Formats: sequence, C-alpha cells, structure tokens
Amino acid sequence: MRRRPVRPLVVATLGVLALGPVAACTADPDAPGPTGGTTPRSTPAAASTSTATRPLVVDAVFDHTTLDPTQQFNRTGAMVSHALYATLTSLDPDDPTKVEPGLADYTLSPEGRWLTFRLRKGLVFSDGTPITSDDVLFTIERAKGLGGPVSSLLGTVSTVRVDARTFTLSSPSANFALPAVLANPAFGILNSTVVKANGGTIGPGDTATGYLTTHSAGSGPYVLDSVRGSAEVRLAPNPHWTGTRPKFPELVVRNTTPQQQLADVQSGDADVALDLSPSQASEVASAGLDPTATPSTTAGTEATAGSQTPAVTVKTMRSSTLVYLALDRNKAVNAWTANPDFVEAVRLGLDRVALAEAASGSEPAAGLIPAGIVGALKDVAPQPTPSGSSTAAGSTGTPAPTTSTNTGPVTSATGDPATPSAVVTTGADGIPTPVVTMPVVPPRHLAAARAALKRSGYAGQPIPLSYAADLPIQGIPRTALATAVRDQLAEVGIKVKLNPAPARDVVAAYRDGRTAFGLWSWSPDYLDPANYLAFAPGELLGTRAGWKRGADPVVDDLTEAASASVGDDRAGAYAAWQLAMNARSPFVPLLQPATRVASGARVEAAPGNPVWTLDLARIR
Repeated sequence: MRRRPVRPLVVATLGVLALGPVAACTADPDAPGPTGGTTPRSTPAAASTSTATRPLVVDAVFDHTTLDPTQQFNRTGAMVSHALYATLTSLDPDDPTKVEPGLADYTLSPEGRWLTFRLRKGLVFSDGTPITSDDVLFTIERAKGLGGPVSSLLGTVSTVRVDARTFTLSSPSANFALPAVLANPAFGILNSTVVKANGGTIGPGDTATGYLTTHSAGSGPYVLDSVRGSAEVRLAPNPHWTGTRPKFPELVVRNTTPQQQLADVQSGDADVALDLSPSQASEVASAGLDPTATPSTTAGTEATAGSQTPAVTVKTMRSSTLVYLALDRNKAVNAWTANPDFVEAVRLGLDRVALAEAASGSEPAAGLIPAGIVGALKDVAPQPTPSGSSTAAGSTGTPAPTTSTNTGPVTSATGDPATPSAVVTTGADGIPTPVVTMPVVPPRHLAAARAALKRSGYAGQPIPLSYAADLPIQGIPRTALATAVRDQLAEVGIKVKLNPAPARDVVAAYRDGRTAFGLWSWSPDYLDPANYLAFAPGELLGTRAGWKRGADPVVDDLTEAASASVGDDRAGAYAAWQLAMNARSPFVPLLQPATRVASGARVEAAPGNPVWTLDLARIR
C-alpha cells in the first residue's frame, strides 16, 4: 500500500434478548451455504456396534457448499478440511496464537519479506505419493488463480522452487502474518497429480472443485469416504498417516438443526454437538443436577449432567468471533446508511453490554479485533467499569439500566459525539499510540443518538436489516440478535425492518455490495490483527460496504501504519486503527460470543480451535 505521513489524531470516543431453542440463523460473510433440515439418523449411537468401533458422530449446522479446501471458506468446511489436508504450518493446540511447523520447517527473514520452507522427509499423500515442492507450489498458485477470499489472504505472494523439498515464498513488503495465514485449512496441500487429472489447473479454467467435493487428495489423518449431499460427510482413516492415531478411526459429520442436536446429544445419537444456544447448553448441562445448583457455563468451564444416561458435558470458552453491523456507504444502495449522522445515531444508540449479558458467555465488543488477539482494545487498555454504568459480561456487580444512565454525549476535541474517547499521539518513530480515557466498550448515549438522527434528516423511513435466516453464530439464533438491535434502535427513533433470507442469497447480495444494513459475523482466517484490515477502506469488507480507499484519509493513514507495524509496536498501531474505525467506519462491532461444545460419554476431550472450530482427529 502507498505510505503517507501519519497525522496526529484525536478520536472521541434492551430489553432481554431471548436466546432459547428457536430457529437457528446466521453466517460468516465469507462462509454461507445451504443448510438442510433434520438429517436422517444414519449412524445411531444405540446401534449394535461396540463403543470402540462405532464411528464418532458430530452434529453441526453446515455452512459449506464444497469440500474443495481452496474454495471453502467457512466453519464446517474448515473443520472437515483440517482433518483431510495437512498444511505447511499449524497452530499450537495449547496456544493457537503461536504458529508451529506443519509439513515443513520454515525460516522467516528479519524484515518479514522471505519465508523459506523445507519439507520434512518421508511425507506422502493418502495414496502413497510423495509430497514435493511441486505439490505445494501448485496448491498456492491454484489458490491465487481461483481468486476470491482465499486468494485475497495471499495477496501478492510469489513462489520459487529451490528443489524437491525446498521452496520460498516472498512478499513485496513485510508479511509477518504469512506463517499464520498458511495454517488455515484453505491452504491444505493438494496432491497435484490427482487434482490435475480431475480438472485442476492454475487459472479460471480449473474444474476440480466438483471432484474435491466428493473425493479427498490430501495427507491428513482422514480421507473422504462419502458425501450425502448437504446432509452428511463420512471420513475414514488415511492408510498412510504416520502421526498420532485418532481415537475414532471413522467419523460422521451430520447437518442438523440446533434443536435436533440437542435431542441427539441427550439421547446419545450424537457424540458432539456444536450449535447449541446458551439456553440449550444450560438445559443439557443442568439435566440431572441438584435443582438448587447453578451449572457453570462461563468461559473456559465445563458442566456435566451427572445423572443423565449417557452423561453430557458442555464446555464453554471465549471464541474469536466478532458479531457486527455493516451500513453501506453507497448512496445508490441506501441514502440513510450512507449518511454519517444516521450511522452515528446507530452507533450511539446500541447497548452492547445488554446484548452480551443476554447472550450468556458473550462479551461486548470494544472494537473490530476480538479480545485475545494482538491489538484488541480490551487487552491494550483495559478499563474498570465506571460507577453507575452497565456491568460488562463476566464482571461483578449489578448492571444499571442503560436507558437512564450514560445518556450524555462523549465528545471529541471538536465537540462531535464519538465513541470511545481517546487521544492518538504519534511518537518519534511515527507509530500512533492510543490513550484511552473512557470505557473501552463504547457506551450507549441515547440523547446523542437522537441528536445525530435529527441532524441526518431521517423521517421514519423503514431500514431493512438483512441477515442469514438459517445459520447460528456460535449457537446464537441470528433472529434473536436482529430483533434486539431493532428494538434498541426503535428507542432512538429508527424504524428497522427485519429482512431475513437464506444464507446463500443474503451473502451473495453482501458480496455484490447490495446490502444496505446487515448483521454479520466474522471468524478469524488466522490469529493475527492483520486479518482485520479486511474492514479497511478498499479492502474485502470495506469494499462490500461501499467504502473506497481515499474516502477517509485519516483511516487510510492508520491502516497503513498498522499494516507496516512490527514487534511491540503492533498492539498500539492496531488499537489506534480500531479507535478511528469505531468513530468513522461503516461497521459497528457488537459482541464476542462464546463457543459451546456439548459432548457425550464416549468423548473425554474435544479440542477447539478458533480457525477450524474443532480438531476432529484429536477428539479423545
């Protein structure tokens, strides 16, 4: 990106949400697909086969449309691809923010522009074919040639073959995030011979996706055994796998609604359920316990239904998923969402704390980067909850009504309402450093929101809020969140009209820049703050929201500074960028939900991961 001098910047800073077992909905913007109804029970846990030999059954709401690892970019697709395809790098199971070698050892040059790999000896694909540099370079070049979100992660990376086991990847500028990027299952290494024989090539003529949706060509612990449309995926052991042997040699992943998942895991028909809502998870965990006791369902804890047969364990942990609103800046799409005062009214009129408290285990979002990733505002500048204000999820104390407190505007040096309040200073090294002086989570200010709405000239026109009606966000029904947003904005004076649609349709409209007002989720493609620059002007999500590069020079400068930052400077640079995005962008961060995994008696551990959700081969 073109660099400009970074200017000093001053940035100023519901009702009860029903989250019971209603129709599930939502999709990651880059990951929607068709979901079926109740999947026929093809492998009941009560079958006569023994516990040791019976396949492991995982229930999930499918959001993938293909199992071509390079073409899928979604939760269930990533989960299955991770089991079928090994990657050059991987993530430490105990600390996924740390990258470790996968198929190859690697060295990153000090300036971050060159990444040299050396494949480990003796590696083979599931058909016994040796893995070579040619397979790796074909995989990467195919990803670039296919375009789309996976290609955008690679950007302008170039490849050079050195020998059969050695190769380099280079970038025109520092690219310290590349090792983490390559751990994404979308970069699972393909058997180039097999893929080319079935239509694979580099460029728009590639037709291998159909083959890779029903056949695997990788080197992971499993191979694709069979696929029944959008209903079921069966995995079998890779005969040439030399790593740790999975406890369950056969595995079935089924497409089921959250309500069916609840019934399946309670009856033992499924071993793992991934999409229970907070109330459903509480129902499972509470079954059979002392009615006077409260099961623990907070982040990082487990609750077990001790007297149930079979026993069910619910593990709840903080996810790295962001739930956010997007308002299109293109006047041709919607004149109101393109109006800065209207956007300000939306931003100031929402109570993130109330949303998070109602969605058990969630945290209100301080910015676009979730807590736990470098640069997250909560991690850079944690603030105590001010006396008299709402209590954030997970903290102590009694929440105060947000409709009667915090109604005065937070102002910048120019007197304009903004959230949160911070001064961004520029040091001698040119790196902006934020100093947060108000609550990190932007508070609700009804008076300021109503004033901004009045300035906009809005006169009660219906504003459609689009969202996927058939996929959950970490088990949370999208309809419930959309309804809460509608009700909160009604108090400001904004008339929101719910506009649910199937994921396939609503996401296609968003990708084409045709969605005026949308409720979305974003799960990390890799655990690095650079992933969130997709929200910047002219980048993937910024473009979808009609926000072009050059529309806001202040944000452009901070985007460049964050992208170029290294080492200890990164946290401050990304925090400064988020503060500006909070006040000036078309995106409104809402909450960071929890992940819930319910498992039955046969499962001792179900290792989660923020990128591929669940490590199927490591389930014990």
